[in-house]
Amino acid sequence: RGVKIVPLIHGGHQERNRRGGTENVAGIVALGKACEIAERDMLSDIKHLTYLRDRLQIGLMQKINHVHLNGHPTKRTPNTVNLSFEFAEGESLLLNLDMKGIAASSGSACTSGTLEPSHVLVGMGIPLELSHSSGRFSLGRQNTEEEIDYVIEVFPEIVERMRSMSPLYSTVTGKASGISFSNTGHSH
Repeated sequence: RGVKIVPLIHGGHQERNRRGGTENVAGIVALGKACEIAERDMLSDIKHLTYLRDRLQIGLMQKINHVHLNGHPTKRTPNTVNLSFEFAEGESLLLNLDMKGIAASSGSACTSGTLEPSHVLVGMGIPLELSHSSGRFSLGRQNTEEEIDYVIEVFPEIVERMRSMSPLYSTVTGKASGISFSNTGHSH
């Protein structure tokens, strides 16, 4: 009361002059049906997504060393896993995943497209270098075990290739870096 609200859609006197036109009955019915289906399938979707998420996380952590789970091991959404891959830059990992047909992100969905580390990871106390090496995999009801297995198959090679270019990784692990610097024309 007492607040002047500007109409959203002009033209008619419906909705107390705030929104002209007839209600979108088909949209209203569709939303109701979508909610009914979501409620009906929620428990089976949660079970399916949790299984796929855990399969992905365990598979990657078994095949790739220096991996950190960002978040609580059990108290989290069933469809998302966020991991940090030490000694590998997150955006490079994601570009290589994209070339293999795999969609992932380095931050939250609301901050994708920025090179800044996830403010959520930073707020959780994740060190900046790990925040910059993070990848978020979000799954949906249409995802399959075969897709998860494909990620587990191709991603370790991508991580290893990115790490092979890291002088820090070669220092820590003793593996030779794939980069050589020389001002004399000889490799070091």
